Amino acid sequence: MSNSRSSQPTDRVAVARISGAHGLRGGLRLEWLTDWPEELAVGSEVWIEGQDGPRRVVALMTGGRTPLLELEGVDSREAAEALVDTFLEVPARELPANTYWWHEIEGLEVVAEDGSPIGTVAEVFRAGANEVYRVVGPTGERLIPALKQAVVSIDPGAGRMVVREEQTYVAES
Repeated sequence: MSNSRSSQPTDRVAVARISGAHGLRGGLRLEWLTDWPEELAVGSEVWIEGQDGPRRVVALMTGGRTPLLELEGVDSREAAEALVDTFLEVPARELPANTYWWHEIEGLEVVAEDGSPIGTVAEVFRAGANEVYRVVGPTGERLIPALKQAVVSIDPGAGRMVVREEQTYVAES
């Protein structure tokens, strides 16, 4: 699954969040939000959330703790700092079967296998190697790992997700 945070979720999806500035020449620190980081290859075009035109990727360094990116037109530390906490977007791609964008999952009604209501998917986030669904319902919040052992079915068209209730975890506040 890939994140879908986007200003236009039907056209573009977020592949990274700009987490900070790097150096004096406009370098950007990134947090990946995609299973396809190659979307940010040198020479590719990306959109900065909330901006109209695309920018060309000038450089990408992935060898350190944090990926670093240089974009055309972002050439000072001040310009980079102004972009912190915005998202880099690329055109949405066709996904493999049984794979969904996060925006397709958020808002789904969640029920147990016996049909009893659990709540609504309020948020999808990455935790370690997989995604987690934060579900808010009448009995509070639950966290459901995006694993076959926990999720029986997802049907965005019907607005519904079926889960194995014993695989849900009560969220501590």
